[in-house]
Amino acid sequence: MISEFPLFVFTTLGGLAAGAYAVGACFPKAAEGAKRPWLFPLACLALLGVGLFGVLGHLGRPERFLLALANPSAMIAEEAYWSIAFGLLMLVDLALLLRKGASPRAVRLLGALAALGLMCVMGWAYFTSYGNPVWAAWPTLPLFVLGDLAMGAALYGLFARGAYRVSAFVATFVALAVLFAADLAFVAAHFAAFGYGTLPFAFALVAAPVGGTVLALLTWKGVLPERLGSALVFACLLVGTAVARYAFYAASIL
Repeated sequence: MISEFPLFVFTTLGGLAAGAYAVGACFPKAAEGAKRPWLFPLACLALLGVGLFGVLGHLGRPERFLLALANPSAMIAEEAYWSIAFGLLMLVDLALLLRKGASPRAVRLLGALAALGLMCVMGWAYFTSYGNPVWAAWPTLPLFVLGDLAMGAALYGLFARGAYRVSAFVATFVALAVLFAADLAFVAAHFAAFGYGTLPFAFALVAAPVGGTVLALLTWKGVLPERLGSALVFACLLVGTAVARYAFYAASIL
């Protein structure tokens, strides 16, 4: 197991929640008519919560988390601030949906902004790791942000029944997947220049953006039933993104 496994858990699960919430705020009509609309924010909140346990695991002792929060210049503190803001907004969204069956669009938009901030801070933390030149390169930022948005869109498609009948949603997913594929190719080339293997990134590229795009288009065209298609798309994006991120952390010298 890699030494930075707790951070891998945090950025993968927390990023998944953030990406899904950000995409969901852009396509609220895709989820109209859902029998239990509160399930989506509940799932995202649970993913973020489990991911934050990874931060505690990285710090070793829970009290170090409080010490980290007292240092605003520390990247882990900034990740915590954005996580707390994002989590609180999701909690408000969840409470309103449970109580009234509806939530103001403003709450979702604010949550999406906090989610975007969290994704950017996650990527920035490694982009500025100047002690590790394989991380401190421009492909690192989109590796996190685009990966989170792509797998987040796939997660949202699981909850928003009918999302794959919305052409704008499918087009957005395909665009994110294409950009993610391009960045994975750049990341692989960059890691290869430092002597690291590229097989995990090649697998991630085929499994996530390529496989996910094909399955999403088949679902959009009605070749695959939506329930099955959306589940397969999500599986491809989650597995591919996780493999790429695991390989990224395997280059850790922390």
